Amino acid sequence: MTDRVREEPALLPQLDAAHCVHSIIEAAACRACVDVCPQQAWRLDDEALGLVVAACDGCGLCAPACPQQAIQFPIEFGYRRIANAHAVLAACEKASVKPGTGSIGCLSAIGLNDLLAHYQDGRQVWLLAHGDCATCPRGQAESVFHRVEQLNTALRQRGRPVIVLRIVSSASWDRLSAESDSDTLSTRRSFFRSLAHNPGVLVTTSQTPATEAKLTAPGERLPGGDDALLPWVVEFDAQCCVGCDACAKVCPQDAIHLNDIPPAYVLRHRACTGCGLCSDVCQQHAVWPSNWAQPQRNSLPLLTHRCRSCGVNFHTPAQRRFDTQQCWICSRRNPVRRLYQVMP
Repeated sequence: MTDRVREEPALLPQLDAAHCVHSIIEAAACRACVDVCPQQAWRLDDEALGLVVAACDGCGLCAPACPQQAIQFPIEFGYRRIANAHAVLAACEKASVKPGTGSIGCLSAIGLNDLLAHYQDGRQVWLLAHGDCATCPRGQAESVFHRVEQLNTALRQRGRPVIVLRIVSSASWDRLSAESDSDTLSTRRSFFRSLAHNPGVLVTTSQTPATEAKLTAPGERLPGGDDALLPWVVEFDAQCCVGCDACAKVCPQDAIHLNDIPPAYVLRHRACTGCGLCSDVCQQHAVWPSNWAQPQRNSLPLLTHRCRSCGVNFHTPAQRRFDTQQCWICSRRNPVRRLYQVMP
């Protein structure tokens, strides 16, 4: 008996190195793609981040896990129109459905940006078919159901319509995925009531969400409510911050912006992707991103001083009380100790 050779998946994730946090700083701690991959196809070491093609099974879980959208995994969804509503169709490959449009490796490959992009386009209904997630190794990743639950909490808080998920059987899916010219139903309620008996009432629509070259954070897609729940919020501990500006300089989304007049760190929470670079570079552990939280502050006021040792201007958080005669670098220097260390 010969060993069975795994077939290479039809689709492979594509890495955009320019967006990956590891191309921004060497100290980046992100391992999202590595940790979520059930096949351990992503490999990260001191030299590079790479994909072992032979190990990849095309599940697509790495794409929504990447905070900077550096990993792209194209998904061809199915679309149907229901009277004045539009539905998105998706089925995992374990659902025993006929291959075709809307059939994807795993439903958990549907990320928050996918949900929000379709929501912006007026598609609030999702029809899904899936296998046994409890026994599937891919089921350990964050599920699309959890993402929708979190997103709907934020939408309700804003008084907006929520996303509706409906699970359909494999047989219903096969009928749904077939093109139909039947008349549309008059109401969404009658549609859901008759779905199990007559799913062929849907008609195909060719509209798809527009692709964007610019990275758009999920928070920027959410409608209204700047003080309501956001996918990512920048948290600051003013008592630990020394005003070194490292977080503002490294943030790829300018979610932490250094304002000159008046001096302050301006926090653009909607732009935060949760990449964690701010916490990676902060030696004081004073800043970090929080998932699905409400903003506690929109700025951190700063006071400007001149260092008596090196003569440069520096600033410190207005809320923090400590010696302002020296900048944070000079205050850490100990010339005597350094001289002693190099003497024989």
